[in-house]
Amino acid sequence: MNIDSIRQIPLVDFLNHLGYQPTGRDSKGLWFYSPYRNERKPSFHVNPRKNLWYDFGSGAGGDIFNLARELTGEIDFIKRAEFIAQKMQLAVEKPYKPMPFKEEPTFENVEISRLEAPALLKYLADRGIPRDIAQRYCVQVNYRLHGKDYYAIGFENNAHGFELRNSFFKGSYPPKHITHISNGNDRCNVFEGFIDFLSAERLGYNDGTDTIVLNSVSNLNKAIAPLREYSVVSCYLDNDNAGRSALVKLQQELGDKVMDKSALYPNNKDLNDFLCQREQCQTKGLSNAECSQERREAHHLMSLYPKQTTKSKLKL
Repeated sequence: MNIDSIRQIPLVDFLNHLGYQPTGRDSKGLWFYSPYRNERKPSFHVNPRKNLWYDFGSGAGGDIFNLARELTGEIDFIKRAEFIAQKMQLAVEKPYKPMPFKEEPTFENVEISRLEAPALLKYLADRGIPRDIAQRYCVQVNYRLHGKDYYAIGFENNAHGFELRNSFFKGSYPPKHITHISNGNDRCNVFEGFIDFLSAERLGYNDGTDTIVLNSVSNLNKAIAPLREYSVVSCYLDNDNAGRSALVKLQQELGDKVMDKSALYPNNKDLNDFLCQREQCQTKGLSNAECSQERREAHHLMSLYPKQTTKSKLKL
């Protein structure tokens, strides 16, 4: 049990584990019935963005530890932490055990500028992303790593880290986090990576909706609290096990408002792959139906004549 981790638990999640659901919402947050006193009209307000609460009926408020004090009457901070951990079914932190040292890449001389490098713009253009969309959402990140100078496309996250891409490198400049683009819309699109988000911009799928880019399915839990604020959540996730698992998790957490948009590209691994296919079809003068048929035939041929592995060749 880590105190900082407990403090970061979304209050909406904590109340849900206590059996309380929102009764309404306003521009700043959600309304609940007070979890520690009886009332006929909901007066308990939660601001998910700040992760703070205020009870207009009692005048009390604060963070999750203040709420635990109201619920338990405990003054002892550790006992309040244990109460929260028990309700959230958190594992108690095990005794300290030294971990083997693992050296992480150290970024030096990091500089952020407008995306102008021809090689980086070409990298995106080859994936169907035009210059105007690329420059609207991405930057150029110059950095030094292991004594050598590099540059990459940068896509900023909520913690002011960056996803980094170029022809030879796929990584990130820490810290790792989701990217939440808010336009004040009640609908939100969800993407695994920023290339898929840029592809949706090119295809016209975003159309002013809010957006969350996970920047890795490992960040999925960080997206759940802000996604609770939306009436519709449209998921443009990858057609692989990780993407399908993420979709199931969101449906379990958020219910029927989660929509699976991968049916738009059933024969493609992800949305960018679909965009690239469409661009190639337009170059060939093929319709979408003709292009899909051509891709299905190509997949069929590949299944009939799979590539031989090096191991198989050696046996021959």
